[in-house]
Amino acid sequence: MKYFKTRRKKGSLIFAILGIVLMIASIITICWWETTGRAQFLYSEVLVLNQSVKANTAITEDMLGIIKISPGTFIEGAVVDKEKVIGKTTAQYIPKYSQLNLTYFLGEKVEAVKEDLYIFTIPADWIITFPNSLRRGDMVYFYPVKIVDEKVEENKSLNSSGSIKVTKESDLVKSEIAYLKDSGNREVVDTVGEDRFDASANIASIEIITNWKDFSYLQGLAEVNYKFIILYKDLK
Repeated sequence: MKYFKTRRKKGSLIFAILGIVLMIASIITICWWETTGRAQFLYSEVLVLNQSVKANTAITEDMLGIIKISPGTFIEGAVVDKEKVIGKTTAQYIPKYSQLNLTYFLGEKVEAVKEDLYIFTIPADWIITFPNSLRRGDMVYFYPVKIVDEKVEENKSLNSSGSIKVTKESDLVKSEIAYLKDSGNREVVDTVGEDRFDASANIASIEIITNWKDFSYLQGLAEVNYKFIILYKDLK
């Protein structure tokens, strides 16, 4: 009889210990699930802004962050790849921690400038006229015009007076627009989709991507009283 009582006590002790172990394991499992497990198994990554951003702001990598949330709370068209928005310009104010959609952005991305190219601001006094519909990424052509007695005179031939004869498009200096800025140093972008009818501001400054040869050529012409008409082809 004493033997059975001893075994019963040992069995009860074992079950009590097992119960405590299972209880602790359950608490640990619940805590793990609520802190990391749910996110690890049920949540997916989505791109957000780590700061509030105003309209007409170019997005850089340090403005972006990744969070994990339930896919059911993703907005329509949520962006998950940083490369899709880095370099794009915001079309509106976007609050901090907002998920991103490509419709929140305007214009094309600014690609990395190659090693032999430079971004150069065209001095305002070099320019006679340019289309107000210019936008970043456009390919433009610089048509040189000689200034004589403060009047614009189109050059017709290469002669001793230093005029330049432009006979074909390849004779023009061709460059890509890097940025267009307004008087407040904000980028000028379209305000309605991809149409060029409405701009966010008037263009006050033009920055182009060019090589040293073309920069030197433009500068040399400017030093002998040439100014430029800026042309472009709208292929959209």
